[in-house]
Amino acid sequence: MTKAARGINLKGLDVLVVEDDAASALLVSRALSKHGARVDTASNGSEALARFEEKRYPVIVTDICMPGMDGLELVERIRQLDKNTQIIATSAHSDTDFLISAIELGFNDYFLKPLKIEKLLWAVKRCADTCSDRQQLEDEREKFRAVVESLGEAITIKDLDYRIQYQNSAMTKMFGDRTGSACYTVFGLENPCQECPTIKTLKDGKPHSSCRNYQLEGTSFNIESTASLLRDSRGTVTGTVEIVRDIGERTRNEQIMRDMAFLDPLTGLPNRRLFEDRLVQAIAKSRRYGKQFGLLTLDLDNFKEINDSFGHEAGDQVLREAAERIRTCCKRDLDTISRHGGDEFCVIITDCGGKEQLSAIVNQLLVQFAEPFQLSGSPVKVTTSIGISIFPDNGTERKELEIASDRAMYAAKKAGRNTYRFWEPYPRPHPAF
Repeated sequence: MTKAARGINLKGLDVLVVEDDAASALLVSRALSKHGARVDTASNGSEALARFEEKRYPVIVTDICMPGMDGLELVERIRQLDKNTQIIATSAHSDTDFLISAIELGFNDYFLKPLKIEKLLWAVKRCADTCSDRQQLEDEREKFRAVVESLGEAITIKDLDYRIQYQNSAMTKMFGDRTGSACYTVFGLENPCQECPTIKTLKDGKPHSSCRNYQLEGTSFNIESTASLLRDSRGTVTGTVEIVRDIGERTRNEQIMRDMAFLDPLTGLPNRRLFEDRLVQAIAKSRRYGKQFGLLTLDLDNFKEINDSFGHEAGDQVLREAAERIRTCCKRDLDTISRHGGDEFCVIITDCGGKEQLSAIVNQLLVQFAEPFQLSGSPVKVTTSIGISIFPDNGTERKELEIASDRAMYAAKKAGRNTYRFWEPYPRPHPAF
């Protein structure tokens, strides 16, 4: 044995030697063991197949000519169980038919007897290296799978015909398992969409992104997708990899955050922050078109007694129902109903047409609040006092109008509650817009 052969390291490699000749089996086993391999033996094909079913050996060295199940049948059966097993054939026959059969069955190497042990050891070493390389590749694939499966974004790999070759679980959750299908058929299209980033990327080789809305089985998707070229180890383009994000969820989250910032959590009405912005807009629009608008301030009468007598949960119930009663009277899309906190509400009545129209709306509100509220099964009367200011009669700036309607509301309180008052502190000339 040459010095180079003595350096062959098969440590940790499991090898199954299949040989009906005991002397040959012993010779091969000792040689492999000497170089670190863990060797098991079988004296015929049936025994070898039984051993393989119990333990998947990465490398098998088998004789071709054996009684019963020969080496050719054994390998055919093993290939059905594991196509990646490395198999080396040995035979005393040099017939061409045997060699052709061995090639067709996918033997990794073929040696004639009497064996040259050094050549056999090198063949086993090559098989071991192949097994190691394959395992490393599989480990890398598992790392890739672990990474893409842990991402929140959907990932899909497509070939040059736009067919989906791989998709991660996020993609499957969004669109179902579409592996093997052309990507455009996912959304019921008969031909590729020309705005698809995959098509653009395959045309110019650059990454492309797009945002699109889709309907799939009654579900609306607002997605953002980014496609890039996918190349093999030789640099040849094999397809694209596409990252798909459901930005509808992001939009919904943004809406939730916006609602938290601008809406009253108890009633769902605009809060003071949004109300003040709407009031500034109403002033600007009324100035531009020379229109009047009214600002109502409503305060529930004796609301503290509700909390003291029935508790804060009952108070919250009254506030929610009060909001609904105000909505009933102020249904126009351009009007803004707001809860300013506590039991105070404000309403902007745009393009109101003057005191007559505002009085009609306010009287409807008073009728609504004349109906008792049901608290713990008992009817409870909760009225409201309403103050009204008018742009531009009572002011042309936000703060002026707010102060005027607030003072008018307190005037309604002093007048006995359950009524309304316009703010008329003193006669004043009609200001210019």
